Amino acid sequence: MKLFKYIALFTFLTVGIANAQQFQFQTTTLSVLQKNRKGEWGKWSTPEQAKAIVKLDYDKNKIIIYSNIIQYYSIVEYLPKEVTKVDEINSYLCKNIDGYPLKISFIVRKDLKNKTQLYVYNEDYIFCYDIFEIVK
Repeated sequence: MKLFKYIALFTFLTVGIANAQQFQFQTTTLSVLQKNRKGEWGKWSTPEQAKAIVKLDYDKNKIIIYSNIIQYYSIVEYLPKEVTKVDEINSYLCKNIDGYPLKISFIVRKDLKNKTQLYVYNEDYIFCYDIFEIVK
């Protein structure tokens, strides 16, 4: 009986740890910033409704955005967490499915009542999604 309790406890802890490394988010809006023909950054687009699921999987080193076109990113490097008076930023250097490098950041805006945003930084554009975590 004692062995059964230990096995049950070990199984519970193992499953809990495995799931703890995966996070799921829901997007609510999307804004885009693009460079113009001269290579200068323009203005942010008006936020539009965008309902998509985002998965951050530390175990498999990937970030997936399930938008109209599925965006698959493999995490190449975990950058140090940045904490300022107004932001908490977790950033990752990634590669898309074609091997193109880019940076992805999850930013918690403390000055905006902990509003959470996801930024996808590319050479010619930046996507900004407003997101919230889906708690299982």
